[in-house]
Amino acid sequence: MKDTVEGRAVKIAAKIMQAAGLCRYDDVAKCHRIHVDEKTCDECIRRWLLTKARKELEKEARKK
Repeated sequence: MKDTVEGRAVKIAAKIMQAAGLCRYDDVAKCHRIHVDEKTCDECIRRWLLTKARKELEKEARKK
């Protein structure tokens, strides 16, 4: 990921979510990963946030 303001914001948000024990799933038990560590969760949350952001940007672009 390029080191842009948006990229840094996603990294920070993912670290905050992971530190707070939050997961992209409603329940951590729904996670399909066998071995989960801090790095794995951070990357998973970061990808999820980027996907959500892209979908929202596409919605906004279609409305215009």
